[in-house]
Amino acid sequence: MTDTINKRIVNGDKQAFELIYRQYFARLCAFANKFLHNHSEAEEVVQDVFLMLWENCAMLRSDESLKSFLFQAVHNKSLNVLAHQKVTSRYSEMIRAVYANPEEFDVHESLMAKELNLRIQIIVNDLAPECKKIFLLSRANGKKQLEIAEELNISIKTVETQINRALKKFRIALSDYMTIMLSLLL
Repeated sequence: MTDTINKRIVNGDKQAFELIYRQYFARLCAFANKFLHNHSEAEEVVQDVFLMLWENCAMLRSDESLKSFLFQAVHNKSLNVLAHQKVTSRYSEMIRAVYANPEEFDVHESLMAKELNLRIQIIVNDLAPECKKIFLLSRANGKKQLEIAEELNISIKTVETQINRALKKFRIALSDYMTIMLSLLL
């Protein structure tokens, strides 16, 4: 049966895809939730995996276990989400520390904080228009990837790609500040 379902999915059979979706969605969400401890994020991960499967169905091998493929993809995507959260949290903590306790910082550190804030604004303004819009919806407005995709009528994968591009620019442009900020906080 796996061989037949895989072939049908590879050939773009929507009914076969929907059958697999209905069969595994809840189990995959529970699996992702074991890593993420957040049901809505777990659902988003599973939806991303199914979207990736649909968009790349031709790459699925007919002899590959679809169940194993889906669980492995959800596992990998969940770990990526956790890694992304860790990086985002680290940046947020450093920025919060600077702004929450300004009395702990001397004039030099205060000037560095202002310069950092200015650099952040410059980086945001230098993002491509679509990337900037998606990034601000995600970070400034706190919207989930699915919400952004629906609002802008684009795929979740596009939202994810644009956010990752923005974060990469931040990591590169602010790498020197990361070292300085860590030394100030320790």
